[in-house]
Amino acid sequence: MPLPPRPRGAPARSLFPESGQPAPPAVASQTEASAPSAPRGPAQLLEGLNAEQREAVEHDGGPLLILAGAGSGKTRVITRRIAWLMAVRGAHPSDMLAITFTNKAAGEMRERCAALGVPAGAWIGTFHATCARILRRDIEHLGGYTRDFTIFDTDDRGKLIRDLIKNSGYDTTAYKPAEVGAWISGRKNRGVAPGAIEEGSFSDEVFLRVHKEYEAALARNNALDFDDLLGKVIELFDQHPGVRDMYADRFRHVLVDEYQDTNGVQYRLLRHLTVFRQDIAVCGDPDQSIYGWRGADVRNILRFEADFPGARVVKLERNYRSSQNILDAAQAVIRNNTQRKEKALFSDKGPGEKLSVLQCADEDDEAREIALSIRALADAGRRHDEFAIFYRANFLQRALERALRLSSIPYQIVAGTEFYQRREIKDLIAYLRVIVNPSDDEACVRSLGVPTRGIGDKTIDELRQWALDRRVSLSRAIRSEEARARVRGRARAALEAFAGALERLALHADGPAAVALEAVLEETRYWDWLARSAERDDVDREANVQELLGHASTYDEQMPEGKLRGFLQDIALVSDSDGLDERVPKVALMTMHAAKGLEFPFVYIAGVEEDLLPHKRALSESELGLEEERRLFYVGLTRAQERLVLTHAATRRQYDGEIWCRPSRFLDEIPRALLASEGDDTGALGEYIFEPEASRAPELALGDAVEHDYFGRGKVELLAGTGTNARATIWFDRHGRKQLMLAYAKLKRLGGGRR
Repeated sequence: MPLPPRPRGAPARSLFPESGQPAPPAVASQTEASAPSAPRGPAQLLEGLNAEQREAVEHDGGPLLILAGAGSGKTRVITRRIAWLMAVRGAHPSDMLAITFTNKAAGEMRERCAALGVPAGAWIGTFHATCARILRRDIEHLGGYTRDFTIFDTDDRGKLIRDLIKNSGYDTTAYKPAEVGAWISGRKNRGVAPGAIEEGSFSDEVFLRVHKEYEAALARNNALDFDDLLGKVIELFDQHPGVRDMYADRFRHVLVDEYQDTNGVQYRLLRHLTVFRQDIAVCGDPDQSIYGWRGADVRNILRFEADFPGARVVKLERNYRSSQNILDAAQAVIRNNTQRKEKALFSDKGPGEKLSVLQCADEDDEAREIALSIRALADAGRRHDEFAIFYRANFLQRALERALRLSSIPYQIVAGTEFYQRREIKDLIAYLRVIVNPSDDEACVRSLGVPTRGIGDKTIDELRQWALDRRVSLSRAIRSEEARARVRGRARAALEAFAGALERLALHADGPAAVALEAVLEETRYWDWLARSAERDDVDREANVQELLGHASTYDEQMPEGKLRGFLQDIALVSDSDGLDERVPKVALMTMHAAKGLEFPFVYIAGVEEDLLPHKRALSESELGLEEERRLFYVGLTRAQERLVLTHAATRRQYDGEIWCRPSRFLDEIPRALLASEGDDTGALGEYIFEPEASRAPELALGDAVEHDYFGRGKVELLAGTGTNARATIWFDRHGRKQLMLAYAKLKRLGGGRR
């Protein structure tokens, strides 16, 4: 990238007052003492480091690429290098700029530096915080802004864009504010000007117009959004090279963590700041670049040596987290990628346990097996916070949550929302609640707003007052012509349509849950509304609705007498978390994206199947999507310290029936020598054996004694499904309760149970 030349006589380190900068919240260090201490000497700073870590810390100067494998202690290296530069090279704190991606990581870095005796004054923060600090000092050079500018968050952005769309005469259901906002954000992260048309990219005329009006509105409000914090600094440096030179001269040592996650704008910023001297140390791992969908460009770290000729490369390959079998499996998988730099991770913990791959009958069997495994290990003395369950898509949570709660295992959703607390699930359950209980005013209010009907709060307040005066429910008021007569215009027509929908849906109050839910979806045209309202990068909302439909169908099969009322009661009981003690350690449930940077002794990865992992959308949107999905799987594998269990299901229920699932291609990339064989007690779970050529299933009855080749003898407790979907829940003497697909289980009936 061509950079503006440094003008003659450009100011060097001018006044940069360090006072008045608010300190970010402290985050406790995991490996270093967090209390501030006296500066440590060179020998102390090298204590506990291996040879490669010392090499990175002691690097004399110039560009440095630290290829840090998973669990290799990279944060320790960065903070020790900061302290080393001050203790040995004589650097001043104000010479230092250390950048990372999250507030938590920045806080941890500050805490560790303080523990090493690093005095205050170094700039340590996120990209956005660093750029905001620069703009608070120098944004007035751009004109039109003052230093007290406002920073708009995502909600502020959405409200402003909604107003702009309306004021332009466009429909906010056709041009969704969230989608337009995400589109604008993507352009800013790529450095595209508001009016520019990108070749080969989506450039709708309305989107372009709203983008220009949005920028003008921000300027009128003396406001920036999060993307502007970086973009305006690039604009400042491009247009005012003297200002750029002032910062480039000041920051003599630049350190960047998680460099594989940088996007194009962040890359340009770092090139600006290193224009004079190339004393830049970046730390990262191309194999853990998993944020391409939000602009990260793995090529930034892959081309570092070309961008900075003569760069020194140090590989941190000693892993302090996982056993060797886990590392070998992860490396065998990731070596199938082409966009990477080779590393050979090794561990001093020995080979450890082999990985377990478990194929289950369906999602409920999968969740039950995981819960039983955790319960057994917890009963043997392991804490619940030593366990984590990862998944690629959020809809997989539902079965996992239910199994954990039924097993009385405390858990928490990390960086996510519990399944029954998700917006689309609460929307649909609200309709079902009104069908069964027309007096449920809160559910009725929520139903009124989904899909959007143009019924405002004032109209709802008037109807509620009418209902209160007559001591009737809100739904009764909506169905009353007298009450609706108080409303005028389009809102009245919308109320009449909603009243008719309630009348028709009420016919399902005593019927099966799945039928009622399908009626709600049809009556409200919810699928169409969901497609219009979902953000562009939202891959889970439709899948979550399908999961709810599948769960309702399963409930109807297993509890035919329960109907819709029983289904709602089941949901209410299962999703009630009031009894959880916050002081009790909990199992962590999270997506694999949320797992980045974490570690657990016991890790379960659910849904390791084609179209889930790798995800079908990632494969369809980019030629390199498969490589990013493989990196995501690699990240999940390398979170495990002691035991790793990979599960997949033979079938998964969707809203329109069951689908057959294929094991993920990634499982074939793990050497069989690293997998626990059938009956191997070193594995975490037994195996559900999928045998597509199995013999025809025997006719069974409740109470029948049966024998399975692996699970041994058991007794039939429950029968469900028909044909190839017929399943039996069986209590096995040695392995407990299992749910098996009868067409594939090769059961032998021993007798009993028949009358």
